[in-house]
Amino acid sequence: MSQPQRQWQSTGEGVYVNGPELDRIPDFDPRSGEHLWIWSVVFRADPVKLADPTSTPMLDHENLLSIAGPGCFYCQRSWGGALAGERCPGHP
Repeated sequence: MSQPQRQWQSTGEGVYVNGPELDRIPDFDPRSGEHLWIWSVVFRADPVKLADPTSTPMLDHENLLSIAGPGCFYCQRSWGGALAGERCPGHP
């Protein structure tokens, strides 16, 4: 009897669903100076369900803890009207 296959996998570096990588963050290109605006979302995880290979975690409003953003992934500054028009300096 084979073990059930987990429908999702978290590696700590990204989240993969049936193989394809979902979170591809492009390298900062200083020539473009474009900000990468993101929202950070935190969900509560149940360790019992995470250990069960047949369970798929639900990321919805019932276990949503916080939302932060928007902010620039590269320069780590919060969005603002004036900042939106400026070139991104990249990593601080």
